[in-house]
Amino acid sequence: MHATIHVSLTVGTPNTTDALPVLVSGVLVSSPSGTTLIAMTSVARTHEDDVEATLAASRALMGIVVRSLGHALEEVTLPQYRILVVLCANGPMRSGDLAEQLGVHQSTLTRTADRLVAGGWVRRETSSESRREVLVHLTKAGRSLVTEAMAVRRREVEAVLDSADERIRKVILRGFKAFAQAAGEPEDFELLSIGM
Repeated sequence: MHATIHVSLTVGTPNTTDALPVLVSGVLVSSPSGTTLIAMTSVARTHEDDVEATLAASRALMGIVVRSLGHALEEVTLPQYRILVVLCANGPMRSGDLAEQLGVHQSTLTRTADRLVAGGWVRRETSSESRREVLVHLTKAGRSLVTEAMAVRRREVEAVLDSADERIRKVILRGFKAFAQAAGEPEDFELLSIGM
């Protein structure tokens, strides 16, 4: 008679958060002289497991980002919201500079900005330095739309961290810091594609 057993062990220094879970499998064989454990094997966490766990975390974060944009995208389109984000970060800008930073043609920016002006999200003003230059300014309503989305995002992240006990929270923070360091800071233009 024999039976397969599976025992979950933790490999690492006791009371640390960097220990790795290892599944140990073996076969118990019964005989008149007693029970013997044979054919023991162990399966450590694989690279694929790490990738899947990281992708799951990224989906959770993207869910927070998408939800934070919910109200804003009821008011403006994503390309319009991108303009608001850039103006919120940089202040008033010349149309040409704004188009260059967004990576769009000047005519495309002009049409998009026209809709934002009509909606009261931005305004155009002649530059005090040159009457031939027109600056695009964020209105109070436009700024509120962006800052509200950022505040919602921050509150959701805080809620997730608050729901975890201190030990888990430290693991999350250490993991995110390490991942950010390994991945590197994204370029501004990469984040603009999703209005960040």
